[in-house]
Amino acid sequence: MTRSPILALLALVLVHPIAVAAAAKTVLWTDQNIPQPVLKRLIQAQDLALDLRYDDAEAMIRAVTPQAPDHPLCGVFLLATLLSRIQENFKAGIQTVPPSFFGEADRLVARIQRQRDAFPRSPYPCLYLGAAYGIRGLAKLYAGNYIASYWDGKSGAGLLKEAVARDPTLYNADMGLGQFEYYCGTLAGVLQFLLALPGDPQKGLAMLKTCQDKGTYAAWPCEAYRVRLMTGERNDFTGAAQDLVALEDRYPDNYDFAIAVFKSLDAGVNTPAMRGAAENVLRRMDQGWFPPSYAHMDENALRMGLVRACLMAGDRASAAEPLRELLAQPEPWHGRAAALSAQAQKVR
Repeated sequence: MTRSPILALLALVLVHPIAVAAAAKTVLWTDQNIPQPVLKRLIQAQDLALDLRYDDAEAMIRAVTPQAPDHPLCGVFLLATLLSRIQENFKAGIQTVPPSFFGEADRLVARIQRQRDAFPRSPYPCLYLGAAYGIRGLAKLYAGNYIASYWDGKSGAGLLKEAVARDPTLYNADMGLGQFEYYCGTLAGVLQFLLALPGDPQKGLAMLKTCQDKGTYAAWPCEAYRVRLMTGERNDFTGAAQDLVALEDRYPDNYDFAIAVFKSLDAGVNTPAMRGAAENVLRRMDQGWFPPSYAHMDENALRMGLVRACLMAGDRASAAEPLRELLAQPEPWHGRAAALSAQAQKVR
């Protein structure tokens, strides 16, 4: 009996250093202490995903993650890539969310929550956890789990607001906050009231612009998202023109930007830069670039749009080559091109 207190004391002495050592290993992960080579590869993978090269992007992220296995950004970038592939698959008619996605998301959320518990005053666990909740919430929306999506989205926005309240220079958070603000602002008034989701589309777009201008790793995806909203939902081709040209040049395989270029020309944004972007798209198609069938990009229809824009701008030299291509096509393109050419000759 007398040995029990001694054994207990010995156990305490042995366990205490182990506990102290475990606590000492707890690291607060931030944007500043991720290894720069890892961050560089994550950003390269993000560019691949924005160019619709999802398999390459995922492979790159998984390959670099062992160099910083505990940093939440590796998981956030991976989830964002997996979600983007899901969204693209929905456009192609593959309307499923792989269960493995939620396994990845749940593990990431749990890991970042432990960071938040260990460092309750730091904005970074809030930033990363808010992003993870937001991405998981969107996936739940695609999976048809609307209630869970609502709670994840609202929780994610709350965490991002908390992060920015603690550090107003975390401009990367404005991507998630801008998206949330925009879409809440486009809900019907009754839904806004019932779900307690007030929002303002203009404020949301302004927040996205702030992230685009002042953010770091979120700047390009935020610019892409903002331009899609402006050209796809708001028909604001003039306001998006400069950024659209830059995006089409940076992400040549992303058909969304290619389509938006020709829509901009049709809408009257008939600048040399926009016509140059349109010529680049057609040149890639001539060289063998095939956008997916569900993009509905008819090469001859695009050529006709470029010819019209060039002729309206008085740029007959740039119109000559696509016009010759159209005249060499069977009907109805030959006839339409001939009529357009004749009309241009009369104006001349």
